[in-house]
Amino acid sequence: MAWQAAIGLGIGDDDTVDGVAETEHVDLVAARAWVERVLPVAEFPVWVHGRPHGTAGAFLYGTVGRGWYARQDDGSLEFEPDPDGPVWDADLIDGTLRWRKKSS
Repeated sequence: MAWQAAIGLGIGDDDTVDGVAETEHVDLVAARAWVERVLPVAEFPVWVHGRPHGTAGAFLYGTVGRGWYARQDDGSLEFEPDPDGPVWDADLIDGTLRWRKKSS
């Protein structure tokens, strides 16, 4: 069992357009702490600034979900999200990080 923490990029009504950063942790506390540390200082990828409307409508958010490591055909291990596991999203609103649990 592991927890994946990630910073994602959304634009408009599109919840996830691109990933900015991700990491795995041994527990929920560590995963949430990583998001709380990284999200406030995360920056848009360079390509977002080059859009016709620049960063308008673009947003960064954090997410934490439970999963496990599965061996791939090439022998490597890759994080696999638990489709029935809990997921929390974090939004930065007026400088304050707000968590909400997604419903399954």
